[in-house]
Amino acid sequence: MLKIQNFKATNQEFKEIIKIYNLISHDDIADYTETKNRWKIRDKTLKSDKLLLYYNNKVIGYLAFVNGRNENSQTFFFNILLNPKYSNLGYREKLYQEMLLKINNFRVTKIHSDVWEHKNYKSHHNFLIKHGFKCVQINKESFCKIKEVNLDNYRPLIKKLEKDGIKLLDSKYELNKNSDHYKKLEELSWQYAQDFPIPDGISHTREPFKQFLKEQIYFEKNEYGIELVAVKNNKYIAATDISVNHKSQPSVGWTGSLGVLREYRRKGIATALKVKAIDLLIKKGITEIRTDNEENNPMYQINIKLGFKPAPSQLDYLKVL
Repeated sequence: MLKIQNFKATNQEFKEIIKIYNLISHDDIADYTETKNRWKIRDKTLKSDKLLLYYNNKVIGYLAFVNGRNENSQTFFFNILLNPKYSNLGYREKLYQEMLLKINNFRVTKIHSDVWEHKNYKSHHNFLIKHGFKCVQINKESFCKIKEVNLDNYRPLIKKLEKDGIKLLDSKYELNKNSDHYKKLEELSWQYAQDFPIPDGISHTREPFKQFLKEQIYFEKNEYGIELVAVKNNKYIAATDISVNHKSQPSVGWTGSLGVLREYRRKGIATALKVKAIDLLIKKGITEIRTDNEENNPMYQINIKLGFKPAPSQLDYLKVL
């Protein structure tokens, strides 16, 4: 018997969806407690939910969806994951149609999904094409075995920046004692994030400071790999953060973002941040870091020069209703 049920966020449901996720994921391993904790700190002002697909009382797939913030409130982002044994049997379609019913009252104008250029996601890729979704952005993924990076080649760059009054400081251990640290960090991330490439039809939006702070504190407590901030004359001018899933993949770091204010670009600050982050992560036992960049982003070439190697790309798909 086939049925779709609403997500109740029970421990068992988290365990079931993570089992499915780990059957499909091509490069990371999820832990249900980490996923559950992230769910707890989600922005509850957004319409986020999951639909669980049961076959004979066994979860065989799920659909997760959320709408965007502010200007993107009528855009919904979703993904469908199915146990591979049940692919190409029409179950993906059932979940999709159920989602459309759920979001019908939100005057939806666009729906968005992403997929990896990997065989594990071929069914979802074909599904999106069949339903008229168009590829609107390609994000180049890459990974680096960080012990192979010749850090000595970049130490002169860091010394030059220091001579110019630019310090690379640890956000958690060197800066967060300052009363205005989090406000300055949020302002910095918002300023440079507006230059990150995103698909046409989707706007950059700023999350409420309260939500930023909730996520930042969670990151520092549970997923901290490293976060470095470039500071000049007490002004935050650039930053990067790398998280670690300490339970599921304690030796792998995942780049959240790396950005530099416009007036300080082309000085090597981005490279210096990445190099110092690698140096510190090696000392913490991290052996690999992963990152992604829109295909035309100059940061991709910086990563390749450092020794990053290409991984399957992420494709963003959009459908205008």
